Amino acid sequence: MIKRASLQDAEQILHVINRSNSEAYRGIIPKEHFREPVLSMEDLRKDFKKMAFYVYEPGGEVIGVSALQVEDERTGIVNWVYVLPEHQRRGVGTALVRHLESEAREIGLKRLWLFSVEGAYWATAFYVKLGYEPAGRIERPWGFDVLMEKELDR
Repeated sequence: MIKRASLQDAEQILHVINRSNSEAYRGIIPKEHFREPVLSMEDLRKDFKKMAFYVYEPGGEVIGVSALQVEDERTGIVNWVYVLPEHQRRGVGTALVRHLESEAREIGLKRLWLFSVEGAYWATAFYVKLGYEPAGRIERPWGFDVLMEKELDR
């Protein structure tokens, strides 16, 4: 179900990220700061050079996406965890994050970080359920992001 993505998956990845982001954050981030689409194909291609993307793909259709960026020899960053709205609350997001954690352990990372929009309480609760802890706040033009981290055990 989960595989490492390639640029051949880019159109589907872009669809999942942009549609899911729009539905989740349009009402939280003020209109003057909300970017739609949140990600362009050009930006996605750049991200492919610095992150490993993974897709949840039952039956050939990408319904979820996540990415792992290596920050340094000990630390990784979880990025772009999105699931199409009609497939949410079925374990897809959990499976994607757990897969990233497994990949991170395999390459020797000890800690993962991620950012969540402070007003997206459901997202913060999701990550807390998976063992991530709030570790700070980052000011953004629209408010704050919550910095969350998790120490990876073996």
